This record gives sequence, C-alpha cells and structure tokens, in this order.
Amino acid sequence: MRTKVGNQVMDEEKIMLVSKALEEIRIAILENSRLSEVFFEDFETDRNIGKVFVGIIENKVPSLEAFFVNIGLGKNGFLRYKDASGDPNNYKKGDKILVQVKKDGGIRKGPQLSMNVSIPGKYLVYIPNSSDNLGISRRITQEKERQRLRNLAKKILNENESLIFRTNSYGIEEQEALKELQELREKYNQIKEKMGNLKAPNIVYQESDFLGYILRERLDSQTKKVITDDKKSFKKLKKSLKDFDLNPRIEFEKGDIFKIYRIYDQLNEIFDKKIELNGGGTITIDSTEALTAIDVDSAGNLEGKNVEETSYITNIEAAKEIVRQLKLRNIGGMIVVDFIDMKDSSHRKEVIDVIREESKKDKSRVKVLGFTNMGLLELIRKRTTQPLDTNVFSRCPVCHGTGKIIAPSLIYGRLVKEIQSLIKEIKKEKVKNLELNVYHNLSGYLTTSVINELEKELKVQIEVNFNWQNPNSYNIKYKK
Repeated sequence: MRTKVGNQVMDEEKIMLVSKALEEIRIAILENSRLSEVFFEDFETDRNIGKVFVGIIENKVPSLEAFFVNIGLGKNGFLRYKDASGDPNNYKKGDKILVQVKKDGGIRKGPQLSMNVSIPGKYLVYIPNSSDNLGISRRITQEKERQRLRNLAKKILNENESLIFRTNSYGIEEQEALKELQELREKYNQIKEKMGNLKAPNIVYQESDFLGYILRERLDSQTKKVITDDKKSFKKLKKSLKDFDLNPRIEFEKGDIFKIYRIYDQLNEIFDKKIELNGGGTITIDSTEALTAIDVDSAGNLEGKNVEETSYITNIEAAKEIVRQLKLRNIGGMIVVDFIDMKDSSHRKEVIDVIREESKKDKSRVKVLGFTNMGLLELIRKRTTQPLDTNVFSRCPVCHGTGKIIAPSLIYGRLVKEIQSLIKEIKKEKVKNLELNVYHNLSGYLTTSVINELEKELKVQIEVNFNWQNPNSYNIKYKK
C-alpha cells in the first residue's frame, strides 16, 4: 500500500528524515507515513542523560538515603545510596566521585545520578565494576538466541564486568562482539584517566556526534530509507552507514523535507490537548508533574451494531494512538487512561494486548498495570529525559502553566474598589487626572457611562488605555 503526501508517494514503511536548518540537524522518524519520533540537535545537546561527570559530594542526607552531588550544572544531582559504588558509609562530604546522569532533572529537581557507569556501543552496552547486570534486549524474543548471547557473554567478559546486548546484537559473532567490547573498555579507561587530571566539578564524557548517536539508537531493520536535504549530511550518512549491518536506501532531496513530508503540520497536532481519531472518536491528554490522565470519547464514531461494539472499536483505535502519543511526546511516569466503558472482559483484555504489542516499538519500557476497580487503565512508562513540550514551549509568565486567567469581572470589581479607596489621596494630592492601563478584556466593563460616573464621584478626568499586557492586573497613574 502506498500513500500520497503532497507531491510525494510514500511506501508504508519506516523512514528517517535528516534535515538541516542553519547549523542545526533535525531528525524525524515516520512509521506508515505518520510521525513517530522527532529529535532536534539543540534540544538533545542540552540533555545530560548518559553524560559522565566528576563531581563533589555537597551533602550526605541519611534520611533520604542519598547524596547531593555538585556536577557543575547549577542544580545538585541526586545520588541514591543504592546507586553508589560499594558501601555508602565510605563516602563523605567533599569527596570527588565519578557519576553518570541516569535521568535529566526538571524545573525544580536536579538530575538523577549513578556511580555505576555504562558505555553504549552499536551492539553492546558495557558496564564495568559490575558482575550481576547481564541484560538482553526485550526485542530479541527467541529463547535460543537469548541463551546463545548469555553463553557468549561468559566467554568474552572479565571478572567484575557485565554488559547489555542491544537489539542490533541479534546474530552477532564472538569476534565482532569482543572487538566492540575492547573498544568500550578503552573508552572507560580514558574516562578514568581523564578524571584524575580534572578538577571537580567537570564533564568527563559525552556523545560527540548527534547524528551518529541517533543512528545508533534508532536505526533498525525496519528502516527502509534515510532521506536528507543537506549534502554534507548525505556524505556523512553514506560513510556512517557502512559501519552498520543494515542497508537502508540513502537519498538526497532538495528543499525542506520537514515541509515536504508534513512534519511541521504533524508537530502542531501533537501539542493539541484533544486528538481526533480517524474513526470519529477523540482522546484528550492532560499532563501534570505527577501523572498524565487520558480520556477516550466515542464522539462521532457510529461504527458498531451496539454500544458495546462501538466502545470496543473506538477503544482499540485509541489504544494504538495513545501508545504513539506517549512515545512522540515523550510522556513518562504514571499514566491513567479512562477508556469508554466495556462490559465484555475479553474486550478489555484485547485493549491491554494492543497496548503491549504497540509498546514493543517504544525504546522506553511501558508497563501495563491493568484496569482498576473504577475501570481506569494504569500504565507506567519509563522516561529519562524531559517531555518534548517542555523543550518546545516556555511556561506562560501570566498563567504560570495553568492555562487560566482571572475572570475580567473580578479584575473590574477590584479596580473600581481600588479607585474608590483613593478619593482621600486624590483630594490631598490635588490630582486632576487618572490614567488607567488595563487589559483589553475590560473594554466591555469600562464603558463611557461607567467612566462618567467614576469621574463625577472622584471629581477627576479619567483616561482609559486598553494596552496592559497582563490580564490578571492593571495600572493606575496620577496626573496633576
């Protein structure tokens, strides 16, 4: 099946778009012609996940079972005792330690740290100073292959070392695995050597190449094409992809491919609170710092022979879109979904099965806790970086992120009361003119007749300007 987008005919497959605007690289991943993930170089470089620092312990807080560590980012990092190397009692305030950022901080919190450093490669993630952390990608599902990789790890690992086999390691030979492991060991040795020569706090290690990082983390066997609108990126892609066993087609296309493939349009859609489903239903997403609540509504969906079937059809479509939105918006933590009520238990099970199946496409682990007694589905999605909207949008200085302002009637009432309270001062200071600067939503309240009444009461001339930028306040000026 092929889908036409603008003047482009697109196959129903996974495509990676690499675009360049000025010096910034932007990468979008399309699955079945729909935006699946998007990455901006300037946002990614601001993230600290995976970076290794030499830090100083600023505080040791036994009640929290944690250390606060200065790594030079303004906010101290949070290092739990369980993420420290060895006995926490061996560390004290002022100690210089090597830490890695495991989770980026937020507006109020510093980053979450660990002393158990891991170094990622194309096939492996190397974990020094650990002998009990062998892992295999959950996307490698064949038990025979998983057992082969376990046996391979025993052959190539030294004592007190461990590793994680990534999805790309499926079918890897011993020689190739050992070669990359040795390269990762050398990287770690360089980190330790650099640590000894640096004053704390300081950064010791970070990914140097944004494009290479995204290729390593997101390129897989489902990626059929990589398209770029930048000639330098095209040459770099041809060279970089030689190091991968995968063989996607690399194409250069003139113009802004983010415009050609409707990435801008789809980006606008993902920040909408309400999302329209193809079948006529809707989902509404409300995110807070603590959790995300999602409501499913059948709205204009008239499919199905009865209410139960209509609810089931809408919920299945919504389940697929919800998983896509969680990944696209990078929503994490506790998620509660209020699906349309279904009496048939087999239908509820199918909704859960769809979410689990769709979540296999997500690099972040999604855990389905199940339906509560109130019929709400609970999910937990692991997230190590901030949601996409926190990078794209700034908090409104007026409503402070609530999306609400004070009703104009309340502001008007407060303004009139304040003006009336100034009568004595106006007489004392012999004020002849008042200038009121207010937000334009008070234009229906501060009418000519109202102003005339206030002028008679105060015995002053009143000038009203609807030029004030903050709807929650106003400004009163005296003119003698």
